[in-house]
Amino acid sequence: MLTLSLLLPLLVAAAPIAQAPGAEPTADQRCAVSRPPLPAGLTGWSRRAPLAAGTSTRSAPVIVVGHGADLRLAPADQVTPAVTSQREPDTGETAGLALFQVARPGTYRVALGNAAWIDVVRAGRALTASAHGHGPACTGIRKMVDFKLEPGRYVLQLSGTKAASLPVMIARAPQVAA
Repeated sequence: MLTLSLLLPLLVAAAPIAQAPGAEPTADQRCAVSRPPLPAGLTGWSRRAPLAAGTSTRSAPVIVVGHGADLRLAPADQVTPAVTSQREPDTGETAGLALFQVARPGTYRVALGNAAWIDVVRAGRALTASAHGHGPACTGIRKMVDFKLEPGRYVLQLSGTKAASLPVMIARAPQVAA
């Protein structure tokens, strides 16, 4: 009995730590020690609020530009998309919709914390992205996609993921000096 009580703490310490479903192991050990600053305009990423994504445009919540959200997604077969996606969903995938308002014309960035298909929709059509990229290492931002937008209301349509919840933020992209 004494041997078991001495070994138990060692066994617990040696056991692998469980990760959230869909989370990837940290490839860069420096991330455990320090976090780099977030990209310009994305400081709201670290203060995300939980939000249930809509299963249709009528039930879609509003995401405020410049504020992050952890969108709780629904099974893809329960979501009525704003536009037909360019890809067929796989079994077990999730999806969701959110609305956002643009006040000033410019380039806006959609940042995600996990892989997913992004459509920005206006007037019933998906808009073409102006740039794609990955987020900086150690920030939790996995994907960034830019869109040139005019003032108005838009639908953010997310699909092609198996994540139950998806960190998301929409922000005005920093202007690049010419």
